[in-house]
Amino acid sequence: MSACSAFYGIWLFQHFSVTGLVLLAILVIVIIVQLKKKSVYVLVFLPVFFVYSYYDHTNSFSKLPQKQMKFSGKIKSIPKIDGNLLSFELVTNDETIIVYHKIKSAAEQEQLKKLSVNLSCVLKGKLEEPRKRSHFYGMDYREYLKNNDIYWILSTIEFGVGHCVKTKNVSFHDHIKAWRNKNINELESHFSKNTSGLMNALLFGYRDGIEAETLHYYQGLGLTHLLAVSGFNVGIVTYFLYLILVRMGFIKEIAYGLIILFLPIYIVLTGAESSIIRAGMMGIIVILVMMLRRKVHPVTLLSAVCIGMLSFNPSFAFDLGFQLSFLMTFVLITSIYVLKNASPLRLLIITSFICSIFSFPIILYHFFEFSLLSIPFNVLYIPFVSMLLFPISFISLLLSIFAPKVILIVNEIIEFFFYFSAVFMEKAQFLKMAVVLGRPAEWIFTLYFAGILFFLYRWEVTKRIHIVFIVPFLVVCFIHWGLPYANPKATVSFINVGQGDSILVELPYRKAVYMIDTGGTVSFDQEDWEKREEEYDVTKEIVLPFLKAKGIRHVDGLIITHGDTDHGGGGEFLLENIKVNNVFLPNKRKGNNLETLIETTAARKNINVVKLGKGMHWKSTHSLFFVLHPGSKESTSNNNSIVLWLKIYDHTFLLTGDIEAEAETDITNSFPKIKTDVLKVGHHGSVTSSTATFLDSVSPRYGIISAGENNLYGHPALDVLKRLRERDIAIYRTDEHGDVSIVVDKKRFKVKTAK
Repeated sequence: MSACSAFYGIWLFQHFSVTGLVLLAILVIVIIVQLKKKSVYVLVFLPVFFVYSYYDHTNSFSKLPQKQMKFSGKIKSIPKIDGNLLSFELVTNDETIIVYHKIKSAAEQEQLKKLSVNLSCVLKGKLEEPRKRSHFYGMDYREYLKNNDIYWILSTIEFGVGHCVKTKNVSFHDHIKAWRNKNINELESHFSKNTSGLMNALLFGYRDGIEAETLHYYQGLGLTHLLAVSGFNVGIVTYFLYLILVRMGFIKEIAYGLIILFLPIYIVLTGAESSIIRAGMMGIIVILVMMLRRKVHPVTLLSAVCIGMLSFNPSFAFDLGFQLSFLMTFVLITSIYVLKNASPLRLLIITSFICSIFSFPIILYHFFEFSLLSIPFNVLYIPFVSMLLFPISFISLLLSIFAPKVILIVNEIIEFFFYFSAVFMEKAQFLKMAVVLGRPAEWIFTLYFAGILFFLYRWEVTKRIHIVFIVPFLVVCFIHWGLPYANPKATVSFINVGQGDSILVELPYRKAVYMIDTGGTVSFDQEDWEKREEEYDVTKEIVLPFLKAKGIRHVDGLIITHGDTDHGGGGEFLLENIKVNNVFLPNKRKGNNLETLIETTAARKNINVVKLGKGMHWKSTHSLFFVLHPGSKESTSNNNSIVLWLKIYDHTFLLTGDIEAEAETDITNSFPKIKTDVLKVGHHGSVTSSTATFLDSVSPRYGIISAGENNLYGHPALDVLKRLRERDIAIYRTDEHGDVSIVVDKKRFKVKTAK
């Protein structure tokens, strides 16, 4: 209860809301009822940590001047080279900054591979603030870095291996990190990328070396936690270290003392993430208690470690690993009556089930979906990883240190086990059975935990599982699933996809969902050495998660306004990764390569393809779609864009694709009475669009501009912005405001932005 009180004090400061106050009231009532007179000792942690979090927040700032151009410091993290990009953390003037260096040649890339932690470097560059969150459901990178006391990103102007030398007077802590870096590199030199990446994740908590595809496999099946160093690793290492020390003749007390000295070293070796700090600290305290022949309740021990870590760094409260680590440990400790006397297989199944169901709301909040196969796959993979891959990795590490030639003999056998693991994961993707529910609102989030606690409580009291116990939890799932279908409001969202367009239309009561353009990443010809391990795909990273976060499981219509990459480049990806009922393309004699590809993919998947032209229209509940363009006249790709006039209740939207002056004139001539409340400004605000005549004709109240931040095209043009302002049109830009959503009901609409 004390740890919960401290945690909530920090959380309430950062996420103050009405729902938060209601939950606070419930928490206070529960603590008072349960603890009565002792409740004051528990509740005092809440205001103390609320104030402490405020103090920590107000005193967290950078001491580096933004104008500084030259820096000297020590490399803190393992340098990572991904194609033509080098990145690492640098400590300068007792402050950590993220360094990004653009590699100019293959020869330079080879040279930069010599970099390692603890090297002292001098470099020139420009400090930039990390970007704020620009998506409703995306990670706030600036806040994430701030929680780790990082305030700047440095883009280099001058840097190379010659700018770095070995650091003098290296501390013991730095020696440990250097040894970790060396052995990570050793394993990478002896094994394939996939094998060494998994080994380094299991042994050192270093996951940057894992192939991106393999990591996606683990994430898709809810098995990512197996790639994190956790309490299990601490337990195994501690147990074997104890056996070795006793075999060497050390008495029990000295063995305990040496293990206590070793565990902080092990924490640093494995990356010092919150989950391993929790496990290591608990291990140290348990051994101390054993040495003093005392008894401490495990929950009290867990609470003390939690409060200690939050006292050291309140930002731990917002770390997903911290949340899951403490929650799962608490659940397993308090479920001891359910777990006792269980056979090993039954114990594995029960613990996997309990951990999966209790982490369900948190997983939904962060990833918007849940795999139904996570429990059976955990049952299969926990022993496989724990009893096979982890010991093999540890033995391989010992061989690389003491007998590297032996690795040549057993290499193929070791590679086989890890290859089998990857192939099995790949094949299992077809069975992952992910259920998309979307991000739960705060009150739904709370109801989930209430349903889960009721289920576990009844299970513990009755010593059996009955279907009735799980009914409240299933009811919450049904409410969460069905909420959009009971919502009379519609939402039109302009998703920030950088220099491109992507618009999501959700009609009232979720009667239909339309995706208008998908965004797309423009690729350039690169040499092999320049290519990133996984090229950034805006549709994969932004658009699809946006749909999942809203609980959208299928799209009624995918409308590609025209075949430019920044509008339809993600069309094929969406067709492969979400159910689509219809695909709409512009009606013209011959589509370009991208339009043809989308049409071919749709045909292969038996999806209906409709070519839209002027005058076509369709209705849905409380809404009307009317096609204003293209007509029969062939023109440029931009001027052949599909233009939609959308009416929801009594509010109208004009969605213009990339049309320019020529198409605008055609629209105003053909439909002189068309007016709109909201105009999606044509062609990202290009000077060739949004003419004065067109703006006067459609007379919008709001103008939405979809453009990339600091784009190379100068969008939106100053002349366009001037014309919009002269007509008192409220301007919203994705490059400045991030995602822009307009919520529509019968009487009014409300604009919301991510920034």
